[in-house]
Parts: sequence; structure tokens; C-alpha cells
Amino acid sequence: MLKDELLFAPEEKEELSEAPWTVLIVDDDTEVHSFTKLALHDFIYERRHIQFISAYSANEAAEILKRNDDIAVILLDVVMETETAGLDLVETIRYHFNNTAVRIIIRTGQPGVAPERYVIDHYDINDYKEKTELTTDRLYTTIRSALSQYKQIIELLNKKNEIYNTLITDSLTGLGNRVKLNYDLDTEEPMSLILLNIDSFSMINDVYGFDVGDQMLLQFGNIIRDISCQMCTVYRLEADIFAILACLKGVQDVQKEVLRIQNSISKNSFLINGIEHRINVTIGVVEHDMGNMIQKAEIALREARKKSRNRVQVYSDNLGVITQIKENTKWTKWLKDALDNNKLLAYYQPIVDCKSGEIVKYETLVRLEHDGTVYTPYLFLGTARYAGLLYQITQRMFEKACAKFADNDFGFTINITDQDLIEENFVNFIEQTRTRYGIKPDRIYFEILEDSSILTNPIAEKHLNELTSIGYHLCLDDFGVQCSNFAQLGNLDLDIVKIDGVYIKDIDVNKKSQTITESILFFTNKIGVKTVAEFVHSAQVYEIVKSMGIDYAQGYFLGEPKPDLVQ
Repeated sequence: MLKDELLFAPEEKEELSEAPWTVLIVDDDTEVHSFTKLALHDFIYERRHIQFISAYSANEAAEILKRNDDIAVILLDVVMETETAGLDLVETIRYHFNNTAVRIIIRTGQPGVAPERYVIDHYDINDYKEKTELTTDRLYTTIRSALSQYKQIIELLNKKNEIYNTLITDSLTGLGNRVKLNYDLDTEEPMSLILLNIDSFSMINDVYGFDVGDQMLLQFGNIIRDISCQMCTVYRLEADIFAILACLKGVQDVQKEVLRIQNSISKNSFLINGIEHRINVTIGVVEHDMGNMIQKAEIALREARKKSRNRVQVYSDNLGVITQIKENTKWTKWLKDALDNNKLLAYYQPIVDCKSGEIVKYETLVRLEHDGTVYTPYLFLGTARYAGLLYQITQRMFEKACAKFADNDFGFTINITDQDLIEENFVNFIEQTRTRYGIKPDRIYFEILEDSSILTNPIAEKHLNELTSIGYHLCLDDFGVQCSNFAQLGNLDLDIVKIDGVYIKDIDVNKKSQTITESILFFTNKIGVKTVAEFVHSAQVYEIVKSMGIDYAQGYFLGEPKPDLVQ
């Protein structure tokens, strides 16, 4: 090969990608179309050449734009079928077609009709050129700049769509998520929403692991997507809760669809790692409704789960759980107001020594005052637990009790809960408060409930041991009901067992109550723990309690709870 042949060897042609850039020429002058195509016939940008589409009027261009959403650049004349045809087309593109990506270059031969500054100020265009100034080179640079802008815009839009899809899609199942469901519910058409909760799904995670649980969720999502009707869309909202949005016309159609889905799921088996699983679902339904549909469906689902599993509950405004939510909301507000305004009251009920008949201590009981009415804890303690306010209530009651008993020698009891005992500073608070009032720990009795998690929580157990080692007394309240068993008495460093009032209040007429009470007394005597009879409401009951050898008695016959000490 000669030296010159090496110097002047032909360059290899750059390989072009398959998809060209699409440029729309809109002009009623055919020569403009010919010139543009000739000037840019060998144009290449980003390894893509240009594909031209010609339109000879604004109306024709609008029809083309309806059919083509990939046009990158429009070279647009202004004066065509009307003096403002091109400018009117700009408005149509931007605001009727909502196309903000395409680059629009005004190319006019009559600048006096559409002055450059006016057009740029009032129309969403990207460049303005007079036909006389658009030489081949300038046309080249103008198109290249426009395509560069278009490419960046498309990349941003694609990224935006990617982020949006991530936002509305459940990463595990590929189904729409709660955000997507909220978007789809933004309609004026009544729809029906079905929530499905896999029964006992947590056991699958606990026994087989989260990988198996994820496979279960994935298969479950595929199954309900396959078995749902064409008018239904499936979503995964969270954990093991899925949703089906149904555009069915009649309530009966919705009910049939729900039962069909429930039956299909119960018949399906899930094969994961060679193990076959069968599941049931609990379902909450909102039928042909608008507004707050997710919340209503969740309320229906909660009501269904409250009753049992593997059942269907349709939402209505008189569901029990709605009443409970309203009551919780009311009592939470009242409790917070009472804590803020010193409206939590301490009442004291006397506890009598059955041998001497004298008052030896008092139980401190909480009351709530609102608008001049005093309410018992039966009405609000459940809400206090739900709202996380029990510890604040205990602190307030202990403070009031210490102030009440600082100037006398009576002992007093305070009810404490599992929420109190898991507070890190609980024992410190008790010690600091009673020390401030000069009360010895052996005058203070803490009452706990056997059916609470106190007996299984290591932090609570640690705090109980600290309290008893300091010298405080420990009482087991309401013994004899729910999960009571004698073995628990040996697990706690108890001083007193309070026999539940359900056995005391009818002990004068009910042999079973007497027998159960005798059994409790037999065991407490053996382990050296004293007893208190609650709900002593008559002289007859009091006499029986004393004759049976119960150490202390408490009830309305002996004294009602009062804000002042009954003596």
C-alpha cells in the first residue's frame, strides 16, 4: 500500500441508530419544504439522522400532531390560512395537546405581521427566525440546538416517569400501592373498594422466614390479579393487606365478586420451597361510595377482624368500631385537657382490717372531671392505654396520694400498669416523689393486674424487684378471673392478694363463689400472703368475709371512694 493511500484512506461511515429525529415543517410555501430538506439531507446528531414530515397548513399540522407524539422540532410559519395560524397552532400544541417537550421554531417571512419581541413575550416558543436569515449553516445550528434541548427534556421526562412509577408501585409485587389507589379514587364516579387481609400471615413469617413470606405475598398478588374481573384493579397497600378497586354497577355484583374472590383464594394452594400452604382472608368492603373510601374500608376490615377471621364485613356508619373510634377521640381530648388543667382527681376508698374493724389504709382511685361531671376510670382507662397516657396518669395520682398522706400514718395503694413499669425512670420517679413528701416506702402498696404483660416483661420484672427490695409492698389485684392461676402467686414477691369482687359480691348466695374464695384462701395461707375482699357491699357479705378469715375488706358498705379520707 502506498503512503498516500494511508494518508487519504476513506473514513468509515458512522453507524446510525434505527430511530431518526422527527422534524415537522409547517409552511404553505412548497419551496421552503424543499430547501429545508435539501439543506439538512445529511444532518446527523447523536448518531441519528432526520425524518421530515410536511404540513402545508396549521390545521393539517394539528392533525399530524394528534397522530405523532415523537415529533422533536417544529419549523413553523406564522401566516398561512390566517395571519395568526402559526401562533394559534402554538397555543393548541402547548395547552390543548399539553405537549411541552416539542421544540417550536417560528420561521416567518413576514416579521411585520408577527414581531419577534411580541411573539416571544406572549407565546411559548423556543426560537424566532426570519426566513431570509436562515442560511444552510444557521439552519443547521438552529436544528442542532433544538434537538439538544429536546433530548434533555425527554431524558428529564423519562426520569420523572421513572420516579412516578416507583412512587405508585409496590416494589415486591409490581402492583399499584396506596399512593396509586389514592390517585385512582380521585374521581366523581361511585366505586367499590375491597380490602383483603391474609389471616395469620405473621405466623408464616415467624415459622418459615421472610423470604417465604415474600413469596407468599407475590403469589397472592398474582392470584387475585388473575381471578379479579376486568372491571377491577388490584393493589398492595402494606404488609399483607391488598385492595381491589371495582367499577361494578350494582351492589349485588360487588357482593358476588367478593364471595367469588374469597372462595377462589380458600381453594388455592401456595407451593413454596416444596411446602404447600393454604390461606384464608378477612375482607372489608365499601360498596358504591365516594370519599374517604380507604379509611372506610379499613374500618370495615378492623370490625371484621375484631369479630373473627375469614369473614366479610361491609362498611356502614353504625359499625361498632366507628363508635369506639369516636369515643377514643373524645376521651383522648378530655384526658389531655384534664392533665393540662389539673382535672384528674384522686379519690380514696378505705380498706378495713377484718379483725379490728379499723381503717388501716386507702386505695387511691383516679377520677376525671369534665364540665362539672366526675367520671370513673372504667370509662377512660382503655382510651388512656390506647393514647399512651397511662404513665402520666400514674404519676399524677402518685403525686396527689403522697401529698394526701404526708400528714398522717395511713398506708395507701396505687394501681400501676405494664406501661408504667417499662418506663426507664419509673423507680426513680417513685423514690424522688415519696422522699420529697417524707413518706416511708413500707406505707405504700403497688397494685398490679395478673392478666397484664407485667408478668412476662423482663424490664417490668426488674422494676418490681427494685421496688420490693427498697421496701414497697406489692399487691395482686383482681385475682380469680381471666388468666388467673395459683402458680403465678409463687413467681411474685407478693404481700397481698385482692380477691376479685365477682366472687365476693354474691358470696352470701352463691356456693361456687364461696368455694373459689376458699380455694384462694387455702393457697394464700400456705404461702403466707394476706388477702383483701373487694366489693363488700352489705353487712351479710362483710360477716361472711370475716368468718372465712380474709384479712381485709373493701367496698361501698365500708366506705365509698371520696376526695377526702373517710374515717
